[in-house]
Amino acid sequence: MKQLIFLFFLLWTFQSISGQSLELARQYFDDGEYEKAAAIYQSLWNKNKANTTYMDALTDCYMALRNYDAAAKIVSDAIHQFPGQLQLRVPYASLLNKMDKPKEAQQQYDYILKNLPANPSIILLTSRALDKSGKSDIAINVLEKGREMLPPGSIFTYDLSQLYLKTGQQEKMLALALDQLIEDPGYYNLFTSSIQRSFVNESEYDNLLKAVFQKVQQYPENPQLIELLSWIYLQKKDYSNAMRQLKALDIKTGNNYSRIFSLAQTAYNEGQYDVAISGFDYILEKGTFNPYFYEAARYRLKSMVSGSVIKSEIPADKREAIDKEYSEFIHNYAETGRAVYLIYDYAEFLMKYDDNLGKAVDILQAVVDKGGINPPVLAEIKIRLADYLLIQGKRWDASLLYSQVDKDFKEGTIGQEARFKNARLSYYMGDFDWAQAQFDALKTATSRMISNDAIDLSVFIQDNMGMDSTYAAMKMYASIELLIYQNKLPEALSRLDSLLKMYPNDALDDDVLYAKAHIFVKLKQYDQAATCYEKIFTDYKEEIRADNAMYELAQLYDNVLDDKEKAKALYERLFNEYTDSIFAYDARQRFRILRGDVNQ
Repeated sequence: MKQLIFLFFLLWTFQSISGQSLELARQYFDDGEYEKAAAIYQSLWNKNKANTTYMDALTDCYMALRNYDAAAKIVSDAIHQFPGQLQLRVPYASLLNKMDKPKEAQQQYDYILKNLPANPSIILLTSRALDKSGKSDIAINVLEKGREMLPPGSIFTYDLSQLYLKTGQQEKMLALALDQLIEDPGYYNLFTSSIQRSFVNESEYDNLLKAVFQKVQQYPENPQLIELLSWIYLQKKDYSNAMRQLKALDIKTGNNYSRIFSLAQTAYNEGQYDVAISGFDYILEKGTFNPYFYEAARYRLKSMVSGSVIKSEIPADKREAIDKEYSEFIHNYAETGRAVYLIYDYAEFLMKYDDNLGKAVDILQAVVDKGGINPPVLAEIKIRLADYLLIQGKRWDASLLYSQVDKDFKEGTIGQEARFKNARLSYYMGDFDWAQAQFDALKTATSRMISNDAIDLSVFIQDNMGMDSTYAAMKMYASIELLIYQNKLPEALSRLDSLLKMYPNDALDDDVLYAKAHIFVKLKQYDQAATCYEKIFTDYKEEIRADNAMYELAQLYDNVLDDKEKAKALYERLFNEYTDSIFAYDARQRFRILRGDVNQ
């Protein structure tokens, strides 16, 4: 036992000393003291000739000193000591080329190809060394010979396909990779991830699509090829064909709806509502036993709503059809307790597109009264119900619901949302001290949106409370913001004009313009909105609304008016002029995308 402990101690001591020496050698090399570095690497190499890292580093030192003969001798000695390690001949050939000995260098490459052993490790190490040294064509020859020597050669597929791709031999790469995929289904993820990293334009995906179709003719029942077809269409954002292939795959493999549901949701998020509906319909046809049934039903109806909107409205006939589908599904499945989110969405549809706020409140209130549902889901319902009650003017009922959610979820995001909305309600009512205290507490909220809004309102209250001893102008302004929230836009515009007349040259002038801009956007009077925004960051560029106005106008040009050049100019101006703005990062990112920068 004492001997074992002693041997372990010696080994640990040697490794520790070697590690320290290696770090020192690296430092010498980085500092340009190549002779000192070479002395250390030589010592390490003498003690452990099996570690080619030391040999490579020692060779680099002699190369930096332009002592090519010494570098060549180091590698030559290693080759003689380890004749079976063909990869050592690659750096030796590179040295010979640097020494202006191309014939001798070529002899090394010829020797490698002639004496390649049936050893997969040596073949891979040698091909990788060749590729690293810039001899990708010889590396390909090595791997191709390896595949002949060790059929089926699947161990070389990834390296060889990458080399084909690197050298512009895309057809060979695709043929090789697809053959491997047919032979080994587990190769699928490695293949697709490699393609994503390597392909940069749609024509390359078209070539892959053509190659896969050719393979499908040979192997029509192969599920990996069908899945690959869907994946290619997805990369091309051809969601319709991607969905068609996934349905075909599901028919062959049976009852695996996760891919179809995921693609349908992607199509929904990308605004491809017809494709989304076809996917959700496919899942619904399978019945309630599948785990995606209720979510498919929900997003199918959301797709119907989003796909029917024309200029913020839904035509009457489509509105009636959607209303009927919501009503029937909720009636059929409400007792299961799984249709709660459909009720939530139905209420939004009634309020937003059917001008039926009363019914929206009634169906949400019925859910709250019935109870018996998951607490976080019930909390979401309560917040939405409180929002609608506030629109109806039922301030205390709304505040009670917000408070309940806040109390039940004090540490969670949903509780923070309820707390923010309750504080905003108090702000609307002129209780600025209490509201600001809540906003200050929410500055560190988990949700970035809640945090930003809380900071914005807190700063606004702080900047304006001392301007009017009775807070009359600010109270009037806050009450007008409530009118805007309640969508009483003409009344809000009229009262904003009255505020300007009653309190001329007030500190709230820029805020009035900001509120009017929001109203004009809602009314789709975009020219007037743009005028208000521009006046804010031109005439009130030091006020807190200036960066908000610039960012919102940029977004208006970007997302609504489709004037990308004006949007780009405003984004650039914002992150240059308002470097501390909470919008500066997003503005910079969007500017780079609009400018066409790569890898955003």
